[in-house]
Amino acid sequence: MRTVSEIIEAMDLNVLTEVFRPDAEVKKGYAGDMLSHVMAHLQNDECWFTILNSMNVIAVASLNECPLVILTEDVVLQEAVLEKAKAEEICVCSTSMDTYTACAVLNGIMETMEA
Repeated sequence: MRTVSEIIEAMDLNVLTEVFRPDAEVKKGYAGDMLSHVMAHLQNDECWFTILNSMNVIAVASLNECPLVILTEDVVLQEAVLEKAKAEEICVCSTSMDTYTACAVLNGIMETMEA
């Protein structure tokens, strides 16, 4: 497991909100863009990779107590969505990597920790 702060640093993520739970442990990543499916399967010890940029992303992350949302492919959030993320204390970061690459990078980071 890695902490939110360790993942942000190791992946060189752009922090779009505050890091609300820097010591929250992350077991693995979860990639998904169909909100109903993510809502049913995202665990509270997983970071969520998505290209979605709506208010519903924050709602699902909050509902599932997700410690870290990673927007891939340089997705940008509107200011209102960022403000909602801050109000819900959801850490949102972005990366220029596509979702597959970002997940692979996280996997490598997790494997390095286990070795």
